[in-house]
Amino acid sequence: MTTEEAIDNIVAHVKIQHDIDVVFGDDEIGAYYHDAGIIGINNTESVDRQLFILLHEAGHVSLRRDQRRFLNIDETTADGKRMRLLEEREAWREGKILADYMKIKINNKEWKSFRKENLDDYTVWAEQ
Repeated sequence: MTTEEAIDNIVAHVKIQHDIDVVFGDDEIGAYYHDAGIIGINNTESVDRQLFILLHEAGHVSLRRDQRRFLNIDETTADGKRMRLLEEREAWREGKILADYMKIKINNKEWKSFRKENLDDYTVWAEQ
């Protein structure tokens, strides 16, 4: 399966299983908009990064469906920031579980590096 096919399969999965649309655009930031039912993916990223981001955002979909505690987090408080950081970590874990479930082969070294880079950014934000 190519990376593009993997992306298409995940797009179909989140639509069929969760009624979530995925929008690709050069103005998207790579986010899950829970209330709108949309995942945005920046199409100027490499296809490998688009795959990683899509898996991660699909992880958020699963978490917010199964664990309502991640809804309505007040990010202005220290506790809220810690909760959001926990959600981010869990979304990466859920994304990897989804990749394995869908038999999508990813470069684990690149996945771990990209995950660490993103979690490091969130950690800095949460400590402010």
